[in-house]
Amino acid sequence: MLGVLAVVSHRTDAPTVREQRDLAAAIRVVDSAMGISVGQAGPDAVPVIMPITVDEGCRITPFRDGATATGVVRFFTKDAAGLLGRLGAGYPAAYEAKVSTDGKALRADAGGFVALRGKVIAPGEVQVTVTTGCRPSDAVEAVSLLPEYPQHAKPGEVLSVLGAASVEDSSVAFARCPSGRPATTASAVGHQVTAGPAAAREHDHGVAVVDTAEVYAYKRGASEAVVVLSTSERDARVYVTELC
Repeated sequence: MLGVLAVVSHRTDAPTVREQRDLAAAIRVVDSAMGISVGQAGPDAVPVIMPITVDEGCRITPFRDGATATGVVRFFTKDAAGLLGRLGAGYPAAYEAKVSTDGKALRADAGGFVALRGKVIAPGEVQVTVTTGCRPSDAVEAVSLLPEYPQHAKPGEVLSVLGAASVEDSSVAFARCPSGRPATTASAVGHQVTAGPAAAREHDHGVAVVDTAEVYAYKRGASEAVVVLSTSERDARVYVTELC
């Protein structure tokens, strides 16, 4: 009787610990939580979606290997603490999001044993990290199950306006917005940039959100945002995000 009950429970009961959900299932939760985060950016913050990474080699048990998936959204804003508080209030009630008393950290449960953490990492930057913890998985299959969407953002065009002599290291990342449509961030590095980052905003008729020596961020219309990060005296990385 106990054997029969164990088999039935294994096949029908909901997971009760993280190790009972594989990475492919958890990574969809990560994707959704990132999209919900991006959707809360508002007019005073520019989000940047980083590609979801999968790290193999963790241990589920002493005899069983696993993998961990991590998604990150960076937000550039003039009021990092205020943005973190707004994020905490804006997540679904099921997330049970809580902001620390000093307003610099956030903890939430995205469901499916997926943890969401937010923190102020600089006066003008908030980082939200969503992680699965160690899971049983075929890591290659888990990543391939994430949908890829067409994206129209072209960081190379921004770098061209900035006078970059060459462009390389391009990448694209996605997150599923609450509406179901995708948000995307495309990025690229430009070398030997000759113009200041404000030149790109002026060319795009954008509205500046952040203007510091390290970060220049602006919105161009309601659906797209640009971040220019100086990586050296003459080089810059540009992120172009199609918003939720």
